This record gives sequence, C-alpha cells and structure tokens, in this order.
Amino acid sequence: MEALVDWQSLGWQSLGWGLGAILLGAAVLQALRAVYVARRRLRASQTGCAQRQQVFDRQLRSALQWVRAAKPIFKAWSGPRSFQVAAVVDEAVDCKSYYLVPVDGHPLPRFEPGQFLTFSLLVDPHQKPLVRCYSLSDRPHEDYYRITIKQARPPAGNAELPFGLGSTYFHQNVHADKTLKVQSPQGAFFLDPTDDAPVVLIGAGIGITPILSMAITIAHERSEQTAYVFAGFGNSREHPFRRQMQELHANSENVKFDISYSRPMPADNLGRDYDHRGYVDVARLRQVLPSNNFRFYVCGPSGMMETLVPALRAWGVPESHIRFEAFGPATVKGMKQVRTTDDIAEGPCQVEFLLAGASLAWDGGFESLLDFAESQGVPLDYGCRAGNCGQCIVSVRSGNVEHIQAPGMPLDENQCLTCIGVPHGDVVLEA
Repeated sequence: MEALVDWQSLGWQSLGWGLGAILLGAAVLQALRAVYVARRRLRASQTGCAQRQQVFDRQLRSALQWVRAAKPIFKAWSGPRSFQVAAVVDEAVDCKSYYLVPVDGHPLPRFEPGQFLTFSLLVDPHQKPLVRCYSLSDRPHEDYYRITIKQARPPAGNAELPFGLGSTYFHQNVHADKTLKVQSPQGAFFLDPTDDAPVVLIGAGIGITPILSMAITIAHERSEQTAYVFAGFGNSREHPFRRQMQELHANSENVKFDISYSRPMPADNLGRDYDHRGYVDVARLRQVLPSNNFRFYVCGPSGMMETLVPALRAWGVPESHIRFEAFGPATVKGMKQVRTTDDIAEGPCQVEFLLAGASLAWDGGFESLLDFAESQGVPLDYGCRAGNCGQCIVSVRSGNVEHIQAPGMPLDENQCLTCIGVPHGDVVLEA
C-alpha cells in the first residue's frame, strides 16, 4: 500500500514538473517572441527612418538642383569658357549636331534637361559678336555637351529674306577642332527635378532638342517616372535622331514615343517610320493619352505654339501643369500681341536701375531696355535676346514696361523681359 502511494506521489510530482516545464517553455517562447517583435519593430523603425531620410535627402537635392538651375546667380561658371568642337554629325536635312569638349579638360557641371548654351559668334570681325542660344540635345555628361542646330531658311514665299545668321554660321564655319566661346548652361525651361509626376513631352521640328534631352534623362535616371513623347516632323528626311528615338522606345519601359509626319514621303511607312499622319495636336494627344493628368512640356515653332498651348488649357489642363518654350518670336493666345516701339513710345522718361544705382534718361532711341542698359554700362543678364529664354527677367518696382513682341514664356504682372521690353513712362527696375 505504501509503495502505491509513493508511485502516486511521484506521478503527481512528474505531472507538476511537466506542467511547470510547459509553462516555463511558454513563458520563454513568449519572451522570445516579444524580443523578436521588438527587434522587428526596431528594424522597421530604423528602415522607415532610413527611407524617410533618403526621401528627404532626395527632395533636398532636387530642390537645390532646381534653385541652381532656375536662378541666374547660380551659374556653373562665370563668363565665356572655351570649348573645342570634337565632332559634327549630320542628323537630318539641314540639321547637324555639334559635340563640344572643354579646352581646360575639367569635368562639366550638370545642366538641367531642357536648358541651353549661349554662344558669342564672331560672324563679322568689324561688328560685336553675335549672341545665339542653342538647346542641349543630350542628357548631362561630364566630358561633353551636345547641341543640335537646324539651319534657319527663309519662310515659304519669302525667298528674298536672309538665312538665319547664327545657324548659317554654324553650318558653314563650325567644323571639328574649331574653338568656341560658351556661356554656362541656363534657361527657365527645364524638367522639374522636384516633381516625379508623369510627363508629356511635345516637340516639333528643331524644338525636339530640349524635349529629347528630357526624354533621354528620364530613361537614364528616373526609372519610375512615366513619359509620353510626341514628336512632329515633315517626313523621315527631316526627322533627326530617328535611331536613338527607336532605341529609347524599344528599350525603356517608361518612355514611349509617338511620331507624327505632316508630309510623309512615299517611302515612309505608317507604323514603322511614324505613328500618325498630321500634326501634333490635342486630338492626337487625346487618342494616345489615358487622361490629361500629366505635366506638359511643349517646345516648337510659332504655328504649333499658337494652337497647342491654348488647346491644352481648353482641355482642362491647369496652367501650372503647362511649361513651354517657343522657338522664335511665337505668339501664344492669351498673351500680349506684338506691338512696335512707335505704338508704345510716349517721349522721354527716366529709367532707374536700382541695383546698379543708376537713373538714366530714356529718349526712345533704343530697341529695348537691354540695349539701353548696355549702352550706359549697366550690366544685365541675358541669353537669347529674343524674349524666349527668360534669362533677362527683372522685377518692375514701379511704372510700366511694355513688350514689343509677345514673350515666349509666362510672366508675373511685376516682371518684364529687358531684351524685348521698353518703358511706358518713368520706370524703376530691380536690376
């Protein structure tokens, strides 16, 4: 009987030990689980913090990049810099690319896709250099820049007019090994580095150059940003960068091209050489795009600009989502029409340049405020001298400035372009 009691006691003890071990094991497992969860949360927190830091760093870099590109004070270098022409490549009829390398051999600073270079061309040794701006047509590289220039011919029906001075000089006089004086990349029309929203890039004729720079950069650097590229040309003979566009379209998941020919040749094949017969217009955009919820960048000749930009607005695209640059003195509906100095002039007045500390008498004998300032030794920034690039923008502190032609970019009420602006009575400029 005693042995039986002992076995029972031992059994109860074993059962207690087993239950204790189970409870202890459960507690240990619970503790380990708590440690594991805590460590996961810590790692997640650290990862989230690192990701937030990376996002912040990227946003900061983009913001600084935008400021450097948008503000003339942050030029990559000051004054002219010597570049040698490394190669000249025929891209299409009357269209050539020029590859430029710095004579000093130093790495080239980054530019923003869409910007241009300013050249001082000694066309006539007895006159001051001719200043011309040409868009960069490639993505940023450290060892070279590429510009692409189409020789500007007289308009149809006006054969008596001269060819474009700057483009003709390049086509006839600029060959490999020639040295050119070049200003730092600049321009207010560029791909916004702070905005990752999908974009629509539209270019026609030689207006494709800044658009192509944007497309190549997106394909190379911005793997998650979607871009639709609409390009318009007369036909395959007038279509520069055909192979490069085809390769980008085939090899990039997020950059797609839609090519329009307005005058295709018999040998041009729809579906192979081009996608649409006609011009790049809103009707074509609506056929291809899923919606109008994009950022639009537009560059081309006056005919396209006069119709396409207003049509985008009519389609419901917000003004802030449209950026454009016109090649030549294009008129965009909704902006002031071209006027002459005779329409504007009211006689002598005072023009005060605040930053230069000069108050000067204007007698109407100059074509623009920029010409007037230069004649008086007042330094003003400028680029194209045609009202397109925006480098000569200044604020008008008081008075009124009128433009003798429609600016190729939108302006605030208190801004003017000195290269095409003239005073309308006494005026004070923040320049």
